[in-house]
Amino acid sequence: MHTFEVNCNVCAAAYHYLHEHLPSLVQVSEFVERTNFYSGKGIMQIELRRYEYAKYGMMIQRYYLVLRCNASIIMGDSKVFLVDLKKYTAAQILERLQKRLYEVNEFRYVRLDKLPISIFSTNRADIAKDIAVDFPQLVVWLANMSFPYGYRNMKRKAIHKKIDDLYIESCCFYNGSRSIIVYHKWVELINNHKRIMPEEEECLQHTVRVEVQFEKKGIYNMKLPTKRSIRPFLEQSFCDTYVAREMKAIFGAEKFVSRSKAVELVSNSTFKPYDKQVMISIMAMIQRFKGLYELEKAIADVNIRTPPQYGNLRSFKERWLKKFQQLGIQPVTIPDVFEIDEIPGIYDFIVNN
Repeated sequence: MHTFEVNCNVCAAAYHYLHEHLPSLVQVSEFVERTNFYSGKGIMQIELRRYEYAKYGMMIQRYYLVLRCNASIIMGDSKVFLVDLKKYTAAQILERLQKRLYEVNEFRYVRLDKLPISIFSTNRADIAKDIAVDFPQLVVWLANMSFPYGYRNMKRKAIHKKIDDLYIESCCFYNGSRSIIVYHKWVELINNHKRIMPEEEECLQHTVRVEVQFEKKGIYNMKLPTKRSIRPFLEQSFCDTYVAREMKAIFGAEKFVSRSKAVELVSNSTFKPYDKQVMISIMAMIQRFKGLYELEKAIADVNIRTPPQYGNLRSFKERWLKKFQQLGIQPVTIPDVFEIDEIPGIYDFIVNN
């Protein structure tokens, strides 16, 4: 678990009291106010939201309190690493959150700390896993190069940065319900001007974070028996299983190998000579298109000419990409300049870390 956002309905009196007394409250829109004053307690952001709507010829107002929380800081642990779900249970984290609410004087005055955490509904939950790798920037680059087109109708997030720089720093795809992000944690902290403690720096330099960010729609779509409770997202088994399943669905379970080794494996396979030539050309085309996503997107677009041997997107996936799976390798290859023969796939990193 990384961060999460929960909200609850509050009465008008509580809303107005918090509006008047929460420190450093800033108006960010007509109906939203926000403060980061209590971020040291793990409540990274507090929002007051007001909604107005007409009903039966009257204007109705509803008031909400929104809390964005960092589970690790709530537990008094690291500000940069994930909370250790082997160390804490969901019940312990929720109990500590209740204590943090008590520590906020303004919440105590309106007796918010006396209310059960179950009154809060989850707006967003970010679950993640940190993996230790020898070549973090290469792993992020391979994630960018390997992300398939059409997965959950996701699109690459537009980030105004040179593609060669972006590809070694972060890989981010999203749709209306969730985002998938793979990024070098050390670079992310530097880019956001975050302080890095000397004792954490070496570990962070080798840390790649694999993260799934659920929006409210994504949580609804999961149809969990707990509905919009934050509890399942604080349980290790749920988080580990979901992240692993998602990475396998996206990237497969095959390893990455160098281009020269991939050519050797294809050439020595039992495939027909024609199939071998097409497979080698696919490896080259992925590099030329800056990733599998862009190549598959071009294949799906009838207005873009791609090699006719690839067929349509369906046949490309079912005929050609499956041949790479049969060899146990990814169609995305490690450039020979790295002098690395092979590394595990992202799914393997997840299950073995």
